[in-house]
Amino acid sequence: MTAPAAPSIRDRRDDLAETAAAIAACRAADAPSRDLDARIAQAVFPALAALPPVEPGVWQGEDGGRVRALRYTGSRSAAATLVPPGCWIDAGGSAVTVAGAEGEWTGTHPVEAIALCIAALRARLAGPP
Repeated sequence: MTAPAAPSIRDRRDDLAETAAAIAACRAADAPSRDLDARIAQAVFPALAALPPVEPGVWQGEDGGRVRALRYTGSRSAAATLVPPGCWIDAGGSAVTVAGAEGEWTGTHPVEAIALCIAALRARLAGPP
């Protein structure tokens, strides 16, 4: 049995670019949206790009079932799933900080779930591949 191939540097750059674009989209958002949830999901789970979209935030899986993005931008608990392992959440007002051994990343937005998405995605952007 052979080991899976390591992601290429190009793949890693593409993933970083997708994450940075998702952060920018979150910062520009006025309100939660399924389009934004889909963009976040594709940044975190790049393989979703290979699945046919059914509607914003929903793809058709290889088995014919539906694959759904969580409502990251409208639910604090869904946004919290984006926080990298070993990190924790500090919230206060419209600012949310994701902290860990490697640093702290803050997101600000009037919608707390979106602020948490920003902070968590920034932590992922700074973290290991």
